[in-house]
Amino acid sequence: MNSQFKANLLKVLANKKSNKGFTLIELLVVVIIIGVLAAVALPNLLGQVGKARETEGKNGIGTINRAQQAYHFEKQSFASALTDANLQANNILGVTVDSQYYNFSTAAGTNSSVTQQAASTDAPKNGTRSYAGGVGFDSTNGVYANVVCQSDQITNTAPSVTAAMAPVCPSGSTALK
Repeated sequence: MNSQFKANLLKVLANKKSNKGFTLIELLVVVIIIGVLAAVALPNLLGQVGKARETEGKNGIGTINRAQQAYHFEKQSFASALTDANLQANNILGVTVDSQYYNFSTAAGTNSSVTQQAASTDAPKNGTRSYAGGVGFDSTNGVYANVVCQSDQITNTAPSVTAAMAPVCPSGSTALK
């Protein structure tokens, strides 16, 4: 009887060794779990990529605003009608703007104010919003005021900042601190 028990035990062990691997249900459960994780994580990842790209626009407008203040302090007028090309070539403001996601430009200004724009090149594809900025100079008090505005929607059109001694963001945009 003891030998018959050993024989049955060996049969059972031999059968178990041949059943290596995962069942179809186990594989299906793993694939479903991976799919759910990807569905949750992918939109978050794409949103973060868009935010990182938007930082380029914010930094560019902020840099041009500060350069305009320095230029005005030295020359008593703002540099105006600048585009990506002559910001690069002439380097009037001492600013180099090389952007893959934004087109930077400066509108014609006055002796007391000037506005800048960073228009997103392909907003829906890149997930980026456009930016605008303005610098104003109050000659009575000798004070500079500046603002950086962010459009509320993902769009290629930059907000139109009101050029005045204290620049203001238009409706449909938000002033950044």
